[in-house]
Amino acid sequence: MKTWGKLYLIPNVLGEHDAGLAFPPNNREVVSKLYHFAVENLKPARRLIRKLDKEKVIDDCLFYNLVTNNANEVYTQIVTLIKNGKSVGVISDAGCPGVADPGAALVRQCQEQGIEVVPLVGPSSILLALMASGLNGQHFCFHGYLPKDETARKQQLEKLVKNELKNGSAHIFIETPYRNDHLLQSMLQVLPEAVGVCVAADILLPNQYIKTRTVKAWKQDVPILKGRQVIFICGMMA
Repeated sequence: MKTWGKLYLIPNVLGEHDAGLAFPPNNREVVSKLYHFAVENLKPARRLIRKLDKEKVIDDCLFYNLVTNNANEVYTQIVTLIKNGKSVGVISDAGCPGVADPGAALVRQCQEQGIEVVPLVGPSSILLALMASGLNGQHFCFHGYLPKDETARKQQLEKLVKNELKNGSAHIFIETPYRNDHLLQSMLQVLPEAVGVCVAADILLPNQYIKTRTVKAWKQDVPILKGRQVIFICGMMA
């Protein structure tokens, strides 16, 4: 009979808001029992653990970096730990592990090895933005990051207009804070004026900003987004 551990996917907060508002009590119970964590970055992971379990001695925990040149060796080490009966928690910097964040490759290896993977409840900025956008939640596509190069970025948006927007689906993008304004400008220059664009910034934080307008309306009132955590969604308004 196998006495393996489990792989727990532990969502992180989307900023400095109260962890009690984002997570059910079960998350605290799970974290309190874990002493092995696979993380995107050490500081945000340690910070979350402190929020969820103030009594835990952080120095008793072992951390494994998912963002490293020898990632495959780390995955093998974690799989071995779990097969030896140790459960491991995966924590990304913000939101849900494996969704536009590291973790998917480790989860895939665990699935292939027959290890139980347990996703915990928590905030996903992508899903929260879609919920609040008013755009098509029945049929949508997450694209992640568009190209850094302006010409390549516009070409990809033009392809989207030509091939995909007509079916009424919503299309979701993320961007690094210092390129938010560039992406929004490209969207306003390429997308038809009747298309809806949702700008969802700093979700769940005190300065949360979520607005959906047509491209035409955005052109008359362009927000400054540099430095903010933003999800962009475009889709037909009808």
